[in-house]
Amino acid sequence: MAFMREYELMMIMRPEVEMTEKLGREIVLKTVAKTGATIVAITVWGKRQLAYPIEKATEGTYVLATLQADTLKSDVLQKETRMGSAVLRFLLTVK
Repeated sequence: MAFMREYELMMIMRPEVEMTEKLGREIVLKTVAKTGATIVAITVWGKRQLAYPIEKATEGTYVLATLQADTLKSDVLQKETRMGSAVLRFLLTVK
């Protein structure tokens, strides 16, 4: 059995997207599907004010996902996240 690492994926979604737990889960599942990671938990933090404007948006909806994978294809994850038009910014960290 391989050692499973934990990762955190924080995404800031566009404020126009009405985010629910179900929609948050669907977006994360779609984004993570090709990476080989399993989703441990997804938390929608809700709409928050941004510290500075991003693409003319002053607020965004925060979604935090905890992932597990032995080797995460981070380049594939970055490509899939950037392709999603609802995502303003994202950050992937090793937990």
